[in-house]
Amino acid sequence: MPTTTRRNRGGADRGRDMAALLSDFGHDLPTIPPLAPEAKEPRIFKYAPRRGAARRGRGWAPVTAPAQAWRMTSDQAPVFWPFVSAPALPPTGAQMGVDQLSGGSFYCDPFGWVLRDDVSATNPNIFQFAKPGTGKSGTTKAFCTRMMPFGYRTLVLGDPKDEYESLCRALGVEPFVIAPGFWARINPLAMGPLGHDWEKLSAEEAQRRTTIIFKRWLVLIRGLVGSMKLDDQRRVPFGPDESDVVRNALAILTGYAAGNSILTETTIPRLWDLLRNPTEELVRACEYGNTRQFLDQTRLLRNALGELVTGTLAGLFDDFTNIEVDWRAPIQSFSLSRLDGLGTRPWASRCCA
Repeated sequence: MPTTTRRNRGGADRGRDMAALLSDFGHDLPTIPPLAPEAKEPRIFKYAPRRGAARRGRGWAPVTAPAQAWRMTSDQAPVFWPFVSAPALPPTGAQMGVDQLSGGSFYCDPFGWVLRDDVSATNPNIFQFAKPGTGKSGTTKAFCTRMMPFGYRTLVLGDPKDEYESLCRALGVEPFVIAPGFWARINPLAMGPLGHDWEKLSAEEAQRRTTIIFKRWLVLIRGLVGSMKLDDQRRVPFGPDESDVVRNALAILTGYAAGNSILTETTIPRLWDLLRNPTEELVRACEYGNTRQFLDQTRLLRNALGELVTGTLAGLFDDFTNIEVDWRAPIQSFSLSRLDGLGTRPWASRCCA
């Protein structure tokens, strides 16, 4: 009779385990399903070899690039690498937009920043720059308008595109039009606020103001004369000799040379006329030998001043100032768009005046 040998599933030294025993009787134990392998997260940074991948078209280089070292102070580093954003500005002044770092509202209050100890601002000057057509002028006008309820007033010293004319008229203010042929005149030799209540000043205060006024006049005349060109590269010189002539001429015209206690306001045409027809007092004060020598040495100066009276700049600075700035108005503006056809010289002269 043939015999069948049963295989020991547990091995030579072990018996059958439970799973093998139940399997012999037709039963199978439940099994645990295998777990799916977890997906590997993609790497955030893909590191590249220092010299690039050694494959075609992958930027491999036979040598490493030379390293450049840059040194800077701690106050300059945040400009190039803003690792830590500064705290938001206080909510005072005009609400202008959204702070891109915090997501909150952005307020602009230049004078308020200077007065606060927690804001590192030492002066209220603002410089706005951006690409053309991104709304620089609109932002500036919106800022000026929104700051008016806080007591701020706007003075536009030069509006080359007449962008503020509509804003002025909307606020009930008529802008001043500066151009040849218009009625507005600006006297660069006006004494301004320093001439107020002159008759009430003490001798020391009058002398102090006189020194300041004459220094300002010399700087202004130097700018006006220096804006004239002899050719494409050279400008009309204004050195110590020209400065001495102008100083002595102004002293005569204002009465300072005669010892008057109250200075008389003069104009560019009067200064030009005195240089064209110098008195013996002026020639002697400037230490010239005679009138002919004076006229020969001051020809360029006279011709440059003549441009302001009879030349291309006539009608701008050839009379007493006949406009009065209302400092209590919400806005005052000087429109300069009519000067475009006269070149760059009127712009330089306007900045000096």
